[in-house]
Amino acid sequence: MSIQYMVAIKDTHAHIFKVVLTLKNPNSLGQVFSLPNWIPGSYLIRDFAKNIISIKAKSHHHQIPIKKFDKNHWITYPCENVLSIEYEVYAFDLSVRSAYLDNERAFFNGSSLFLLPLGFESDLCELNIKSTNQNQTLGNWSCVTGLTTLSNMNFIVHNYQNLIDHPVEMADFTRLEFDARGISHKRAITGKHNADIKRLAKDLVIICTHHIDFFNGAIPFDESLFLTLVRTNAYGELEHKNSSSLICSRKEMPVLNEHNIIPEYTRFLALCSHEYFHAWWTKTIKPASFHQLDLNTESYTQQLWIFEGFTSYYDELSLLRTQILTPKQYLTFFAQNPP
Repeated sequence: MSIQYMVAIKDTHAHIFKVVLTLKNPNSLGQVFSLPNWIPGSYLIRDFAKNIISIKAKSHHHQIPIKKFDKNHWITYPCENVLSIEYEVYAFDLSVRSAYLDNERAFFNGSSLFLLPLGFESDLCELNIKSTNQNQTLGNWSCVTGLTTLSNMNFIVHNYQNLIDHPVEMADFTRLEFDARGISHKRAITGKHNADIKRLAKDLVIICTHHIDFFNGAIPFDESLFLTLVRTNAYGELEHKNSSSLICSRKEMPVLNEHNIIPEYTRFLALCSHEYFHAWWTKTIKPASFHQLDLNTESYTQQLWIFEGFTSYYDELSLLRTQILTPKQYLTFFAQNPP
């Protein structure tokens, strides 16, 4: 059995995604749905449900009542046929944590868009992303994600927790690909930039190879994806199962014919190093309280000092150990940017 999700861009100017969830064999006493209140890797309550601006339920071609009974839970009227939930999500959070839509790009984390039917936490999830209407968008958009592809714009994952751990980017982005220890790595760079792509790929190979070797070649993914949004002045990052979402300033990207490593580019490489390190440290090796996450409420731990703190320390140290930075450059950067 599987849960089927369909995502479509309804209105780029109003920043609205349309989502349809189709569920076979719902709870005949009334099916309960929930949306996460926070996203793993960003440890604050975000209340994503506030962005659902309309919702309706249908079964056997007839509309049935659906009621919201707390800030992130809904319940439908009892039915025994296939249940379809159609809802609209306002997406205008220009961060790595939520969802964003305009005529330049579409981005979302599943924790902002996908309702979970309670009782179906371990079921397969299928996702279909409708092709964009090029009349609504600037440039020739493509779609990139770490999700397993069934066919063009159709994806499948083992369960809901995996579904929401794979962000999706749709835009007219720059592609970058390289291998590290035989593993395929991809980067999508969205936004205006004139980055030296060859230099960036060369440095990322060095960093990724170092981290793989640091963990004795035990690689927790089959491929890796970096999603990068370039802005005039911005910063952000979030780790995922086999990918990471990054936001950086345009001045932090390497430029052609600049062979020195400037502090801004150092900061960007440290950001990449930080998120890649998290694939092992917090995504694979994690606090016991994070193994079975309850995304409805806070998950308390006293161990973030080592999981986040050590990562912040090592992301820069790895640049020294790979000789991207000299000892003098590392100490200068460390003094100016304490972890």
